[in-house]
Amino acid sequence: MAAADRDSGGALGHRLDSLWIAKLYVSERTALKVEGRHKLSVQALYDHLVGQAGLRYVWDDDPERGRRAILEIYLGDQRVLVVLYPADDPFGDAWNLGSAYPLDS
Repeated sequence: MAAADRDSGGALGHRLDSLWIAKLYVSERTALKVEGRHKLSVQALYDHLVGQAGLRYVWDDDPERGRRAILEIYLGDQRVLVVLYPADDPFGDAWNLGSAYPLDS
């Protein structure tokens, strides 16, 4: 993907809003799924997401799971789709990792 595509939202298709993540919560169950089934490092996801300016996302309203933020990021050359749910936080900058999926497998 060209650098311009990365900046414009890539596969998500349009210019995205910017998200700030001060805290990222990862349950043991989610960590096991992401690392075991999807072969992605939770630590690498954490390092890439927390405290990074300009993360691009779109909102998705799932009838069963509720509102969630969908991000497309790169871990090295690996394109990854990340699903985040807002955490109960007075500042609105804490998130729960729902999952992460490699897109180029």
